Formats: sequence, C-alpha cells, structure tokens
Amino acid sequence: MMLSAENISTKLNCNAQVLCFDTIDSTNSEAKRNSHKLTDSPLLFVANSQTAGRGRLGRSFYSPKDTGLYMSLMLKAKDDIQDTVCMTTAVSVCVTDAIKALCGIDAVIKWVNDIYIGSKKVCGILCEAVTDYVTSKIKGIIIGIGINISTIDFPDELRDIASSLGQAVDKNHLCALITDNIVTMYENIESRAFIDEYKKRSLVLGKKINYTENGVTKEATAVDIDNNGGLIIETENGTKTLSTGEITIRIKNDKS
Repeated sequence: MMLSAENISTKLNCNAQVLCFDTIDSTNSEAKRNSHKLTDSPLLFVANSQTAGRGRLGRSFYSPKDTGLYMSLMLKAKDDIQDTVCMTTAVSVCVTDAIKALCGIDAVIKWVNDIYIGSKKVCGILCEAVTDYVTSKIKGIIIGIGINISTIDFPDELRDIASSLGQAVDKNHLCALITDNIVTMYENIESRAFIDEYKKRSLVLGKKINYTENGVTKEATAVDIDNNGGLIIETENGTKTLSTGEITIRIKNDKS
C-alpha cells in the first residue's frame, strides 16, 4: 500500500492532521515552516524521501526514496519544560513498541536518540522546540523520526553502521501506530512511565563508554537513566549526569 495521508488517517486513533509528500527537503523543516498552524491537535508530516534529512548535532539523515519512513509530529508544548526535554527518551520507547508490534523485532536504544537492531542503527530521532518569537517561550515540539525499512544500499560512510528493518511492513500502519503511541504517551508524560522500559531496552547501561563533552573525549561507565532521560555515568572522579543536546556518546570500540 502506498504511503498517503488517507491511508495513514484511516489507521489513526488520534485526531492528527496528516500532510503527506512524495519528496521534501526535511519533514522537520516543513513542520517548522507550518509552526503557525500549531493548535491542540497534532500535526503530522510524512514523506517517501527527503533531500536534506536532518539528524542530531547538525548531522544529515540518509533518506532514499521509498525504502524508509520519514515523519515529523508537531505537538503543543506542555507547561513544564522538563516534559519537553525528555521527549526523545519517551519517543524512543514509542518507536520500539511499534517495531515490536508490527515486526516482532526487539529493537534496542542507543542513548540518546538512535534505535538499533543488533549492532546497527535503523532509526534516528530528532526533537526540536518551536519557540514563540515574542516571548521566546517554547510553544511546541517537533518530533522527527527516520526509519530504514527496506534500505539496502547505504553510502560508504554508513555501510558498516546502518541497517534496516529488513522485512515488509505497511508504512502507513507503522506511521499511524508510532503517532498514536506518542500522543498517548504525551498525555501522561508527567508520570515518566516510559523510563523503566527505556532502561530495559538500553544498549549502553552497564557498559564502558566513551563520551565527548566540550570537545574532550573521556571514558566512563553508563549506570542509569534519570527521570528526564539524562544518562548517569560513573567516571574516575565520581558520578555525573549527561544531559541531552550537549554531548555525543559511543560504546567503547563501537564504530557508530
């Protein structure tokens, strides 16, 4: 079944408005361009391909035509800023839930925003705030998700570290299920009910890691996840928490 707004909408339980594109620069960029349309109802932007897919920390996201699902969901921000900060953590659980439900695959999460199957990345998540121009307050959040579904041919720099779901899946159904999972989770995000599941699916907890902070690479052990999605690590100088958006992290000896 072709990816379409109609096909997605018929499978949604929530009242999201769906805009579907064959090709677009970036679904997150399109969501930002439409941020003036932000209301209490979710807005969902979906594409078959992206010419300028975006990842975290300014990276690009490889988005070839028809072999992946590229989507961005725009939601009105909660009053508590911490509920926005932990969205990437929560969304990771929503995505892995959907992959398990439709594909039977137990995907795992590499802190903070990557979904892995085995040792290779199959999905990236990019959450961005929408701010009010006058007040500078966060008024919304854009949740960008890119999933490699049947991608086989990757650029040289990704060939050893990226993979795909590797099986046929209805992209409309997957998109709708992820959207419903996120909307349901967001309604009760204050409970942080997703944290325990995030820990269970973590690829890094209990492992030696390298992390980069302020341009310096250091070694530590990943020991826990806090209620806002921060990674608690044990260093030679004691325990500290790494927050999202400030660092990159690698499992020791991992190429990813």
